[in-house]
Amino acid sequence: MNIKNRFVIAVALAMVLVLIAAGTWAAPKLAGTVPPVPETGGSEVDTSVPVPAVGAPACVGGPVDMRTAIFTPNETVCISVLNVADPVTAYVAAPEGKTFVGDVFKVTAPSTDTIVQVCYAYPTELASKEAKIYKLNEEATPFVWIEVPGAVVADGTLCVSSAVGPTSNIGVFALIGNP
Repeated sequence: MNIKNRFVIAVALAMVLVLIAAGTWAAPKLAGTVPPVPETGGSEVDTSVPVPAVGAPACVGGPVDMRTAIFTPNETVCISVLNVADPVTAYVAAPEGKTFVGDVFKVTAPSTDTIVQVCYAYPTELASKEAKIYKLNEEATPFVWIEVPGAVVADGTLCVSSAVGPTSNIGVFALIGNP
């Protein structure tokens, strides 16, 4: 077989595969099997829909549940929360002698005046690691993680109340503790 015949056969097989895939994807008997894309934006959004922990930012008018942490704005605004997969590469390593014991999240809002309550899941094994909520100080050069004061442990969560003030404002948050 020469190269021309091989090319024609490859193109024909590719077209058959495309037709089969399109027929399967658009088959009437499979209609409604793909879940609808969740709405994002205003306060009328159903916040009971789980927000993906990894991937694109999630913008919800109300609490944002990232499975390992919940972020609640003090007003009805649209906040976005993004899981930072590799905080060491993206920002900076944990303070000396400490390690990341939970997920790292970047919280943004349309206004820098927005205060966000940050609550991490806090199982008993994290208490033995003396885990605390830290916020990245992006104004320092180089960046540095600073412990957020006023954290309260209750009902299996570690929360920083919005009453703490600007230290619980929008930014990058991490759960950091002993290794």
